[in-house]
Amino acid sequence: MTFLIAVAMLGLIIFVHELGHFLTAKFFKMPVSEFSIGMGPQVFSLDTKETTYSFRAIPIGGYVNIEGMEVGSQVENGFNSKPAYQRFIVLFAGVFMNFLTAFLIIFSIAQMSGRMEYEEKAIIGALVKGGANEQVLKVDDKILELDGKKINLWADIPEVTKEAIDKKEIPALIERDGKEQKLVLKLTKDEENKRVVLGISPKSKKTNLSFTESLVFAKNSFVSILKDTVGGLFTLFSGKANLKEISGPVGILKVVGEVSKFGWTSIASLAVILSINIGVLNLLPIPALDGGRIIFVLLEIFRIRINKKWEENLHKFGMVMLLFFILVISVNDVWKLFN
Repeated sequence: MTFLIAVAMLGLIIFVHELGHFLTAKFFKMPVSEFSIGMGPQVFSLDTKETTYSFRAIPIGGYVNIEGMEVGSQVENGFNSKPAYQRFIVLFAGVFMNFLTAFLIIFSIAQMSGRMEYEEKAIIGALVKGGANEQVLKVDDKILELDGKKINLWADIPEVTKEAIDKKEIPALIERDGKEQKLVLKLTKDEENKRVVLGISPKSKKTNLSFTESLVFAKNSFVSILKDTVGGLFTLFSGKANLKEISGPVGILKVVGEVSKFGWTSIASLAVILSINIGVLNLLPIPALDGGRIIFVLLEIFRIRINKKWEENLHKFGMVMLLFFILVISVNDVWKLFN
């Protein structure tokens, strides 16, 4: 099931990206010979007068084959025969569709789920199913003390557990049904985030959002995720990020498996993050990516001439390096799964 959810999620993100290229190419009367979802051998295809629509064996990736992108191509209305501004729009359209999809998903979540507002009081609202303290604590328990330290607000709890990172259990004083009780709570290690947790969450209430409030919420959330994504890339290229922290298609399967336990809202939220990440990655000025091709179109707009044959060879080299990088990340993902 996890595999199917991951494939569907990645397939949707790639589909809308390629759809952006496809629709704008068609709008500018550029010939499109194939619109493919997936890579590798062709599994299914539908041939029309102008375009072949196909599904391929490997459900990761996809492409739109716009004719006339090769150097010296004589195809009528081909990509390279069109004005620079039209080529820029076609190249940017995929990223735009990824960003638009992310924004619309956030807006839909806001409209359907509203905004969750968490109480500041240290009152338990939910317990993790199968958690170490599920049979010890109850919903509506008020935490008064942890490990001998007074708890006034929910924010005090992680401060105490941070200091107890080397402990397996801690004493607690709670209030239940108006009576105080002393308990011993077990701590669960969260290796990924290097912390210990109790498996509890605060009380919360849902606030419905109007259409306008949902738009504002979607805008703020989109900008926040976009900033985090760009910041993460700066960390990566500055050499501060470890290879172990980077995930590719295989790693996404593991993340989807973990996130799917928390319901459709969490899966949709992950789709938002992936869609924005794929959009930003495609904008990087790397040959073979949309961003790399956009750089050359912008140079042309500013009347800076670049040898087309040299540009084409650079994109081919960029594609080889990109495939090699994906291979390295995928091997790293498999290594992490088995370790």
